[in-house]
Formats: sequence, structure tokens, C-alpha cells
Amino acid sequence: MKTMKTLVIVIGVLALLFIVAIGHVRDQDQALIQTKEIPKTLETEAMDHLLAEDLSLTTSMFIKQMAEQLQRWSEQLEEDPTIKDEFRQQIDEHPHMQGFAIAEANKITQKVGTLHRDDVKALTHVHHNQRYSDPYNVDDSTYMLIGETTDDGRLLIGELNLEFVKKYVKDIAAVADTNGNFFIGGDNPDVSWQDQDERATQLTSETVPELGWDIHVQSEGQEEEGPAYHEHQAVIRFKPNRDPAAWFATNPYRVVEEAPPFFVIESPNQTTVEIVEALSRDYDLDFAEPNYRFTKQIQAPVTPNDEFFKEYQWNLQQIDIEEGWSLASGENVKIAILDTGVDPNHPDIKDKIVNGYNAVEGNDNFADKHGHGTHVAGVAAAVTNNVTGIAGISWKSEILPVKVLNDNGEGSSFEVAKGIYWATDHGAKVINMSLGDYYHSDALRDAVKYAYDHDVVLIAASGNDNVEDPLYPAIYEEVLTVAAVDDTRNRAFFSNFGKHIDVTAPGEHIPSLFPDNQYTVMSGTSMASPHAAGLAGLIRSLRPDLSNQEVMDIMKETAKDLGPKGHDVYYGHGEIDIEAALKAIRTS
Repeated sequence: MKTMKTLVIVIGVLALLFIVAIGHVRDQDQALIQTKEIPKTLETEAMDHLLAEDLSLTTSMFIKQMAEQLQRWSEQLEEDPTIKDEFRQQIDEHPHMQGFAIAEANKITQKVGTLHRDDVKALTHVHHNQRYSDPYNVDDSTYMLIGETTDDGRLLIGELNLEFVKKYVKDIAAVADTNGNFFIGGDNPDVSWQDQDERATQLTSETVPELGWDIHVQSEGQEEEGPAYHEHQAVIRFKPNRDPAAWFATNPYRVVEEAPPFFVIESPNQTTVEIVEALSRDYDLDFAEPNYRFTKQIQAPVTPNDEFFKEYQWNLQQIDIEEGWSLASGENVKIAILDTGVDPNHPDIKDKIVNGYNAVEGNDNFADKHGHGTHVAGVAAAVTNNVTGIAGISWKSEILPVKVLNDNGEGSSFEVAKGIYWATDHGAKVINMSLGDYYHSDALRDAVKYAYDHDVVLIAASGNDNVEDPLYPAIYEEVLTVAAVDDTRNRAFFSNFGKHIDVTAPGEHIPSLFPDNQYTVMSGTSMASPHAAGLAGLIRSLRPDLSNQEVMDIMKETAKDLGPKGHDVYYGHGEIDIEAALKAIRTS
């Protein structure tokens, strides 16, 4: 038997990575650097299982979507000949749908799009009323057939491109078909197992119920991290009326980035510790600090017709959204998503984007090649009631994508600060930050205060390490901190806790958008945070006269109390309640 190489989680489903953080201490009244270790308390196996569940749900969503399209064709084909044109449009809009066909007596009689295999006998598996084939490869791509039998005995067939699974799984997992053969994932997808017991002892698994596939995840745990800041760099801020040009003329530092009065400087001959220590007493500077690394951390009652809403978006129903949508839908509110960017072409959000910014590169290219930011943006404000995909919470709000994390989901405190300034200056009324880490930054603190003083509602994820240590910027008093709960309103096992927790929101198995017109399920406080951001958008659209502090107070006061009575360290004031919040502020 071929052995399977240990797989490492590389995608940011659980958003906030554990690292050894660096904080501030005082030495002779000057700010220096010290090590602050955040203990890791989560078991790797639990995180792997959560991810396996997300992958299974994601696959089920796509299977369900294809099956529903087949049912539509079955019901409308005889009555409406133009249905073929609609299906051609579906194929154009959804890369995972390759083609559709009708078979009679095991022979294809009509077809739209492409079928790489038209062998009806390949549909060997049955689940409820659907039939499925095993996965098959054509030109380095993986496909499968789905079949639906009509009342008159004909067979409707659709071909599903499984590359969306491969793209999402990447190197983190392996997918085995019902015969135990791996067809996606890892460096060696052709491995097989001698028996189920052997497979069970080596990998954390979850089954896709429609197909009988097993999705296996095994990670090596957390890798050793380097310094929690960009080595050889520091962030400085000049005092008022100081001349930066004159200072740089007499100091041996290269400017890496600038957003006056802030500058990121670099010295190849000095460590970060040496730079900060040397400049801590500089008369021209307000402060010098490390450039910290940051990581990602997803009417009558209105029932939208989005295809994944009823069956998969339990999270929105849990926070009482349908009654809330009868009162507000988010008009005239801009929500900034500070993250890995947003896919500018995703049909479920592209029309919501007004403009954006890339704080990493200093330009307007906010495209998301990672996926985390697109997922977060969809939770907050995806296009809703458009038949396609998911429903977003503040569904008529506009999105300001602010790329502060690179394509690996990594950034710096300076870039996050720049993003906050940009979003504030470009009309954001709500800023979501599903990111952070365990150390204070003066540059970040100033940016948060700037946004708060300009009446912006700031919302941040609490973190995914199951520790009490606070994240920044979540700890700042101007920020509403959001922890995660599951579908039973119990605290998500990974969710950080502490006195600074303000509210909770759903954060396990959350469906939302993914780049290239795709949809996935992700888990983390990163996914909980945009639920609160969406609610803030609804409140601000219904009552634009309320201040940012009043908005946050309403969200806390109307939350469903969970856990110990009153505010507690695990649930804060409780789970956000959209209906209760909007009813509390509506005017007669």
C-alpha cells in the first residue's frame, strides 16, 4: 500500500493562527519589546474534524444545487422550450456545471453544454431520488454525473466539475470515493487503504451523505512561527511640526511604506528590537514599534429565494433574520471588509462593490486570491433574493473591500491601520475586521480611535485559540468584539473568551461566497464577526440618526442572553438578535 504524506492545513478556514506574540513593556519609562506567549489549548484533531465537516457540507451544497437544476428542467422542459437557453446561462455563470442531457432507453436524446461522459450506466449509486456516478478524470480534471428520473421514465443527467472541490481542498485533505480510492487531495491522490480500520486510525474523516465519499483531514498542528513582526522593520510616527525629510537625511533608515505621519522604516543591519530600542528616545518621534504581523481570523417576513438559504443557512434563521428584513435591508450604508480582498467578479456580490483599496500594495487592486475576505463579505452583504447562491444579512448595503492581508492571509499592523483610515475617509459606516493578533500597536490604536471619532461602527473577531488572552484590535474599547456559537447556541470550542467579549454570533459551518463564482462552508470567529457587521448595517439603514456607540449598545442590549445570566466571559451579552434589535429602534 502506498503511504499518504501528512497533510498540512494551509487555507484560512479557521482564520486566526496561533503564534508566539510580542508585546510592550516599560523600561525606564520607554517602550521596548518583550515576549508574550499565548498558550495553545486546542487539540489538532478537533480542528481537523471541524474542517472535514465544512468540506463535506460544501460538497453537499454543490450536489444539491445541481440536483435542483435537474428538477427545474424536468418540470419546465415540455411547457417552455426556452428553458434550454436558461440552462446555457446557468452553465456560463456556474463553472462547476458542465452540461445537462435527457436520456431515453439509456440513450442521450437532448443535450445542453458538454458531457465528458455520456454513459448512462455509469450512474451506479442511488441516494433518495438521485443517481450518481463515481468520479472520473478527463484532461486532468475530475467530473461526476448526477441523474434524476422523471415521472414518464426519462432520465435527466447533469455533469458536475469537481475542480471546485479540488481548489478548496488544496493540500489539506484527501477525498475517497465509495471504493476507498482517493481521487482528490494531497501529493498522491491515487493512494488507497487496505481496510476501514486503518483509514480511521490515520485521518479525521467526514462523509458526504449524498455520495458516500469520505473526506479526510490530517494536519501536523501549528508550525513554528518566526517573529510576530516583520524583522528589520519598525513603524514610526513623527510629532507635529517635525520634518520627516530632514529626519531621514540624518538617520540611516529606508522608507518601506508611508502614510504620513506614519512611516514603515527598515534597516538591514539592525534587528527590529535594536531599531525600536534606538528610536524609543528620539525627540522627533511620538513612538517607534514593531510592524506586527496580522492574520485573518467568513413588510411581512421576508423569505428570500436564494438556492442555499432554506437548507444550509441555519445561521441566519438562528438570529431571527426574516422578521428583521421586514424592517430594514441595509440601504445607503457602506460596510468595509478589511481582509484578503473580495472577488470583484462574483455574481453574488459584484454589484454591491462601490470601490476598494489594496493597503498591501498601495493601489486599487482588491481582488481576493485567498478566499477568506470574499467569504466574510458574503455573510455580511451578499446579493439576496436573486435565486442564486446565498442570502446576505445587510443585503442592500454596499461593500468597500479593503485588502489588508496578502494572498496568504497575512499582513501587518501598519497595513491594517492604513486600511482603517482609507475606509473611514471613503464613507464606511461599518468596518468588519476578521483578523488580529495578540499585541498592541500604537499605529493600529490611533487608526481605531480615528474611525470611532468619525462615527464608524468597528467590529472584530475574538479569535480561534480557545484562550482568554485578548486579540488586537478586538480588545480596544471602541470595537465590538464577537465570539462564535454553534447551531445549538453553545460556545464554539475554538472561540476565544474573556471580559472583553461583547456579543456572539454563529461561527460554525457557515456557507458563503468563494472566488471564481463558487460557494464554500467555513468555520471561525471570522465568520461570526460579519454577522454582527451585517446587523450594524441594518440598524444604520433603519436609524441613520443613531451614533456608532448607540448602534453597538443596541446590539448588546437586545442580544439573546446565553450562558450565565447577564454578561459573561463566554457569550458576552449573548447572541445577536436581528429582529429584536430592529424592533427596539423602529419609529412609529
